Amino acid sequence: MLKLSALTTTLALLCQPVLAASCPEKGSAPAQVATGQRSHLAHGEGLLFRVERAGARTSHVFGTIHLDSPELTRLPPQANLALRQSDRLVLETTLDEAAQQIYTRRMLLPGGQALTMWLDGELLSRYLKLSRWYRIPEELALRLTPWAATNLIARPRASTGRTMEDVLRETAMQIGRPVYALETIDELIDAQASMTLEDQLAILEDTLCNHPQIMAHTEELVALYANGDLAGIAALQQGGHADEALARRLDERMLYGRSARMASRLGEHLEAGNAFVAVGALHLPGELGVLTLLADRGYSVTRVF
Repeated sequence: MLKLSALTTTLALLCQPVLAASCPEKGSAPAQVATGQRSHLAHGEGLLFRVERAGARTSHVFGTIHLDSPELTRLPPQANLALRQSDRLVLETTLDEAAQQIYTRRMLLPGGQALTMWLDGELLSRYLKLSRWYRIPEELALRLTPWAATNLIARPRASTGRTMEDVLRETAMQIGRPVYALETIDELIDAQASMTLEDQLAILEDTLCNHPQIMAHTEELVALYANGDLAGIAALQQGGHADEALARRLDERMLYGRSARMASRLGEHLEAGNAFVAVGALHLPGELGVLTLLADRGYSVTRVF
């Protein structure tokens, strides 16, 4: 069974959305974003923010990273204190057993279908080689939908199987705090599964063709996250793509659309007050990020660290 986890923020090296039997000689490299551009990004620094409005108790919003290495599951002291002093934990999605069952069901192609309907030649060879490296049986790997296959190979191989969200949820349960979610697992899956087949295959092809670059960028992402450099993370995500239109469609579904939904659904938790909110760090910065959307709703947003 595949471990359920949200998409990494490094699904961004996009090739042309035309399925081919072989990869281009070189993958598309993301463009560098000037420091001046990064410095003007709203809420471009920090991981923990205080959110306040008259009449409601102070809440906190914390940016997480959806990876499972041990150094990324140690809560910073300020975040740990804010969580323990809160009345509730609010996550992007509840990744419980029921969610795992839904994901396991929806990640598979309908009976009789297999990825060999669309992948062959070098692309198929790359995919099978990577699936073995990720310790996924070939029979299962070939039955995955294109979006689920991309989720499998677009992140580093699992080491502990525990992410920061797991630590937050376990901590909240240990201290008797209720845990809420801003979206259902079906909504998260729909953001990917409702893309056209052409787009899903283009993203899968790109991930196969550029896997070494994506892994390298994941290392860079971790370093940026450790420094609370949200502007740097956003710049890495928004680097130049071979197909900008496809990149925009992916961002609209997986980033901006979901950020707007999160900000809208946060209202009841912020009005109740003293909430600890944890969402993927890339959802926080920028004019379309959660923090600006909350500020637009009249909340004061202050960086804690």
